[in-house]
Amino acid sequence: MKLLEFFNRELEISKGSILGSAVMAGGASAVLLAVINAGAEKAANQEVRDHLFWIFIASFLLFFITKKHALSTTSIAVEAAVRKVRIRIADKIRKSDLSFVENMGRSSMFTRLTQDANLISQSAVIIINASQSAIVLVTTLMYVAWLSPVGFFIILVALSTGSAMYLVNNRKNAEAFEVVNRKESEFFDALNNLLSGFKEIKVNQKKSDSLFDHIQRISVETEKLKVTSGLRFVVDFMFSQVTFYLLLAIIVFILPELETTHYTIVIKLTASALFIIGPVNLLVGAIPIFTLADVAVRNLYKLEKELDAQGLNTQPLNQRLANKMASFQEIRFENVHFTYEAREQAQGVEFSVGPLNFVVKKGNILFLTGGNGSGKSTVLKLITGLYYPTSGRILVDGIPITRTNYPEFRNLFSLIFSDFHLFDRLYGLEGVDEDTLDELLQLMQLEQKTTYQDGRFTDLNLSTGQKKRLAFIASSLEEKPISVFDEWAADQDATFRAFFYEKILPDMRAKGITLVCVTHDDRYFDDCDHLIKMEMGKVVMDDPQHGNL
Repeated sequence: MKLLEFFNRELEISKGSILGSAVMAGGASAVLLAVINAGAEKAANQEVRDHLFWIFIASFLLFFITKKHALSTTSIAVEAAVRKVRIRIADKIRKSDLSFVENMGRSSMFTRLTQDANLISQSAVIIINASQSAIVLVTTLMYVAWLSPVGFFIILVALSTGSAMYLVNNRKNAEAFEVVNRKESEFFDALNNLLSGFKEIKVNQKKSDSLFDHIQRISVETEKLKVTSGLRFVVDFMFSQVTFYLLLAIIVFILPELETTHYTIVIKLTASALFIIGPVNLLVGAIPIFTLADVAVRNLYKLEKELDAQGLNTQPLNQRLANKMASFQEIRFENVHFTYEAREQAQGVEFSVGPLNFVVKKGNILFLTGGNGSGKSTVLKLITGLYYPTSGRILVDGIPITRTNYPEFRNLFSLIFSDFHLFDRLYGLEGVDEDTLDELLQLMQLEQKTTYQDGRFTDLNLSTGQKKRLAFIASSLEEKPISVFDEWAADQDATFRAFFYEKILPDMRAKGITLVCVTHDDRYFDDCDHLIKMEMGKVVMDDPQHGNL
């Protein structure tokens, strides 16, 4: 069971302490039953009744203290374990490759780190309750065996038969839960399309209807799976209820026929059977939660295993090497190829980029152009170290870039891709000079739109062009030697577009910053130092002096 493995591996407390408390709480519950039965039998004897009353008080206090300790300690420990695993996996995600994140999908990782982690948290108290109930059940059965061996055998057979049938059915439910989990990830993807692509579906009724049909289909399929599992649990639950009623009938009506049993024993056995209904119901109710939590742990560990399989670079950034690379004179690409192998297998279509043979020189403005699907974005990801070349090599001042020094190579760049993410905080720039920030806000004509207060921007409800300007501010403050802009000017008005090409880029070049820009604005091609044109993954023009199409 992966859930038990999770508790064993991740909980940073003594499992013996929790188990000991649960055992004492269960034992105290059984003592309470015995004391109540004895008290009822000796109700006429004042001295015995008083003695039993104090035993009851002591047992009750022991039960309350030990169960509270077990539940509270476990809750705290499990939350700490979930937090630790979440942080550990998040750390591995940030150290993973872009291709892994793209292939895995955000919805899958999001589901595992939120929904699955929450299931584990919610299961803790229920499972401890169930564990304590199991101990109550065992100790009560020992008490029943002392009262009547035949009664013990009858109850044991009833419980064993019911448990066996329940566990067989539960294995099928575990498989169904894994499928439901995948369907939930699909639903998250579809919902993300609905929200992120709202403008597109608002103006395209066919697209809107098709997306809604997809959401509806996933929801129906998920519903069917959940209903099937739910009906299994209903059958199991009803079976447990029927079993108990039959068990009581056997104890009351049949047991006296099987052995000479005093009526007080029958009463005690009946009380014992009624007493264990609560613990057994808790155990039965905990099994679905246990199954869900077990699947959740399995999903988390599977994600972590897939992350570990990449061979993550866990070494800290070599600042000395990063500083050395920052003073580069040229970055050379020699016969660099890249092939989308995963996509080739998934779609039966191969797309590759290369060979790439060009030089990025320090302080130059490089324009990368080409039609949609020409491979520009892939080239950008190769230039910035987000993709590893399938073949060929990249050299910084003659030094080959390998997987061991890729982190330092990536540290050269600040990026604004076409699908950029705008952070509400200046992460990594917490000590930024606010006067400089205000000047940049004015330069980007955003001083009336947002301000920087309490470590975050006050308003991100901006147009796409304004968001790109805010992203430019963050990029500029990073002061990296190379800035990458992917169609940055595409969402700017004509005046600000001209300002970008004729003022911003030359000023950055004058400061020694190297600029790599994807652009279709051919009227500004003469303003670059180096022009590369792509078609179908190939370089069809490489003009290191500047281009003029």
